[in-house]
Amino acid sequence: MKIKILLLFTLATLAACGGKPTENGTNAKPTNKLAATSPTPAATPFTPNDGDYNGKGVVTRLNPEQGSIELDHEEIKDMMPAMQMEFFVSDKKILVGLKVGDKVEFVLRYKNPTETIVNIKKAQ
Repeated sequence: MKIKILLLFTLATLAACGGKPTENGTNAKPTNKLAATSPTPAATPFTPNDGDYNGKGVVTRLNPEQGSIELDHEEIKDMMPAMQMEFFVSDKKILVGLKVGDKVEFVLRYKNPTETIVNIKKAQ
C-alpha cells in the first residue's frame, strides 16, 4: 500500500516537472504556466493508524482459492483514496456468495504494514 502511494506520488511529481532531468541531474521546471500554478497540491504519503476502516465498492475479480478479492472501491476515509486494488481476506469463507459486479460494503483492517478485509457483505 505504501509502495503504491509512493509510486503515485513519484509519477505525479515527474509529470509536474516535465519528467526530464536537466544536465545537472535535477528535474526541469515546468514550461507550462498552467501546470506551474496548479491549485491542486501533490499527494503526500502517510501511514494510517492501525484499526478497522469501513469501505464501499464493486467486486471486479474474485480468487477464492487464494483468498483474495479485487475491488473498485470508493475513498476509504483516513485510509486511502478511491482506487481499484486487490485485498486478501482474513477467512476465505467470507467470499462465498459474492460475484463480479456485486456492490459491497466491507471492513478493512490495517495493521502496519498489512491490509486485510475482515468482513464483507453485499450492499443493500
